[in-house]
Order: sequence, then structure tokens, then C-alpha cells
Amino acid sequence: MNAYTSEQYRTLCDMIAKGVTSLEQNGEKVTFRSLAEMRQIKSEMEQSLGLRAPRRVHYPTFVKG
Repeated sequence: MNAYTSEQYRTLCDMIAKGVTSLEQNGEKVTFRSLAEMRQIKSEMEQSLGLRAPRRVHYPTFVKG
């Protein structure tokens, strides 16, 4: 089960696009500390919803020959 819904993701994207850091919806008020925090949550939502693959770390190897 996903912790986020696609509707929540679209709402957050709209908020970022408008530059809004607080929203009141259905009697619930949400306020983010900064745009950086909103982008971090957006990234988490994308991974949770399968919209973006998780980052992979690659370490180069060398063969002396």
C-alpha cells in the first residue's frame, strides 16, 4: 500500500508551481517549511507511486593489466 495518492502528488505539484507553501483543504491546513522540503516530499512521492526509479549508486572499478 502506498503512503501517498496520485491526488496528493498532483496537489503538491500544483503548490510548487504556484509557489504556495501552505494549503487548507477539507478543513485540514498543511504548511511546509520551505520549497526544498516540498521538493524532497515530491521526490519521495514519485518513488512511492512508482513514477521514478530509486537512485542507484555505481562505484567504478579498475583492473590493472
